[in-house]
This record gives sequence, structure tokens and C-alpha cells, in this order.
Amino acid sequence: MEFVIVSFKEDRTVLADGEELGQTNETLNIGAGHHIFSLSNPQNYQPLSVTVNIQGTTSLAPFIVKFQ
Repeated sequence: MEFVIVSFKEDRTVLADGEELGQTNETLNIGAGHHIFSLSNPQNYQPLSVTVNIQGTTSLAPFIVKFQ
């Protein structure tokens, strides 16, 4: 199990590979590997998606995905 935090200025539902994963600004669990992250509507954020390979994370050192 890997750990990720998707940061954004407001609370928003996080989508990983098109499926709901959790909320922004919280530590989320995800399987290792390549994933495409985006946020729920409205699409008032940049970039519209982020593709990353998540591996080697811990709950104390999660991967950070940033949206603006």
C-alpha cells in the first residue's frame, strides 16, 4: 500500500484513474504503480490531470500531488 496527499486550496473529491479515492489535503491509500490523478468538478484547477508512478512511500512520507 502506498500513500499520497493531493493538495488543493479547497476541499475536493480526488479521482485516481477515474475513480473516487478520497478528499484533497488528506493522506490517501493507493496501490503501487502509475496513476492518473484529477479532481471533481468544477474544473477550475491546473493541471487538469497528473500522471505519476507511486512507489516507496510511507504514511510519514507520502507522495505529494499538487493542483493549483
